[in-house]
Amino acid sequence: MSGAAGRVALDGYSWRQAAHWVHGAGLYVPTHGPRFGETTLRLVAVLAELTPCRPTIAYLMRRLGCSRRTVQYHLEILRATGLLAWRSIGTRLPMAEGQTRVESLASEYERLIPVSYDEALGIRTAGEGLERRMVGISEEGRTVIAELGKKAVKKVRRPRGTVRHSRTGRAVSTSRCTPREGGTTTDVSSPCVGDQKTTGDARVEKSATRKKCSARQTGERRRTVLGHVVTVAMMAAGDRMARVAYRRVPWVRQASHDQLRWVLNDLAARGWSPERAVAWLGEVASQYGAGALWRPERPHALIAHALRQEAEQAAYDQELRQDAAARVEPMDNAAMRELAGLSSLFALMEIPAPTRGSDPAEETLAQAHWAPRTVLAAIDDDVDAAIDRYGVDLVARYAGLAANPYVQIGVR
Repeated sequence: MSGAAGRVALDGYSWRQAAHWVHGAGLYVPTHGPRFGETTLRLVAVLAELTPCRPTIAYLMRRLGCSRRTVQYHLEILRATGLLAWRSIGTRLPMAEGQTRVESLASEYERLIPVSYDEALGIRTAGEGLERRMVGISEEGRTVIAELGKKAVKKVRRPRGTVRHSRTGRAVSTSRCTPREGGTTTDVSSPCVGDQKTTGDARVEKSATRKKCSARQTGERRRTVLGHVVTVAMMAAGDRMARVAYRRVPWVRQASHDQLRWVLNDLAARGWSPERAVAWLGEVASQYGAGALWRPERPHALIAHALRQEAEQAAYDQELRQDAAARVEPMDNAAMRELAGLSSLFALMEIPAPTRGSDPAEETLAQAHWAPRTVLAAIDDDVDAAIDRYGVDLVARYAGLAANPYVQIGVR
């Protein structure tokens, strides 16, 4: 860095803008090796993600899918154009006692913005040396830097590979679709499928059949995970729930907004508020350990599974209630008639329930007989007040029953 003339890039985005400008300006003229091209821009995208920028050659080989020498070539290109400089050069550490292999330290780089970039765009800087900072830009440079920003955020994809012909040694591009028959001698012929059909024709017919089968029938409406018909109001409520859940529930952020909104539409169909939906997601997290024990890769699938499990449990509970009601409902049988005959013998129904419009004293006594726990609660609060209200005989009776360990008040 001591011999560098540029300034340190504050972030990876501005550094990628400068790299795209260098690529478009054609400042690098190779004397040997590769040119400043797509592989160099892919290397720039990888280095822009690292903080600190201390990659190993093996790591860059895995990320780029290139050989060691190719990675070294493109690192030299970035250093030659002033976009990259060494902060510290990697070295091998001496072996200490007990070590079985030599350990190495990776080189640490500093991302720089060259002076030619600032001059071409009319960028004004403040400060001195490598610590200069951008404070302004010319009107012409604003348009250029906006276009460079679009290129910087665009993902640079790996170019499609080539294979070598076994006889002539010429490069043949490996396209996605197999060429049709009847081409020139330089084309690679494809095997036929059926009666004079190439694999390309078979793919076209297969994709058309799949689209025709997957298309919804006329008049069929979209439905949610639990089968509710999707409405505009439901989608709007699900959109609000998804936004709130994305801010307040960290483990659902792996899903996209559309995926999260779709699975939350069933909660919107219930009329729930976003706060209640967040509370329900907390219950799902505690049930499955999401966010604490593990981070689900497809949170929307876990939410859909929880919705289906909840619906199945509700259906099972409803079936149990209906079964129990069907068993209790028929009262006209021999056992119930016998129980009704014995009720008068054991005086199970001799105390009527309190009715409105009767005498206040009688209503109080009837309420005491109907709900004896209220008398015990009144005794615990104030014995004198309970005696004034219910009478000394009734209070003494319930106090004695409460003291008996073999009697349970309120259970017949």
